[in-house]
Amino acid sequence: MPADPGPDREPPPSRPTRTIGDARSLQALAHPTRLALMEAIALSGTLTATQASEVVGESPTACAYHLRVLGRLDLIEEAGRGPGRERPWRLVQSSVSIAEDSDDPAAEQAARALSTAVIERFIARIRAFELARAGFPEDVRAVTGAYQSIVFATPAEMARLREQLSALLEPYLNRADPAQRPAGYQPFELVTFTHVLNRPQTGGHDAPATPDP
Repeated sequence: MPADPGPDREPPPSRPTRTIGDARSLQALAHPTRLALMEAIALSGTLTATQASEVVGESPTACAYHLRVLGRLDLIEEAGRGPGRERPWRLVQSSVSIAEDSDDPAAEQAARALSTAVIERFIARIRAFELARAGFPEDVRAVTGAYQSIVFATPAEMARLREQLSALLEPYLNRADPAQRPAGYQPFELVTFTHVLNRPQTGGHDAPATPDP
């Protein structure tokens, strides 16, 4: 349930995308409760520790601690004042990406752990939705489910394609404030994995890629 905006709540600022690459932030974000809190705030716009407790299944005290950790890392920030001593929190950025090719072994290890944790959460949600998909309205069923294609392209072409996809999604991403969301909206999650269908070749970068026998 979204937090009540209230008269003392400041309007949400524009939220840029943030890339994190330091070991401390990566390790902190890989915690399952903190990942769940980030996702819950993204859905609700703002959450207090008490509201977050109902969503993620942890005590308000534990949620307050994890929210403060995320706040110290500038991943979330306080969003004005709530009723009594409640402190609503909101995202600082529209999305978070993991930096590639770090020179710090600790950061590289933390990045792998966070990436694995995030992918596992994606897979778990996809499985859960497929089990419940029949219970959704027909218009939702018509626009959900797997979409797979094989694209024969150079890395440079794939980079352009990903940029084009990001540009298409941009108008729909800046709706962190529930007031900006249209009537009848659903929180659709669009997950795109880009991978090569075979392992790297041992003959060098110019060797043709061929599927495993």
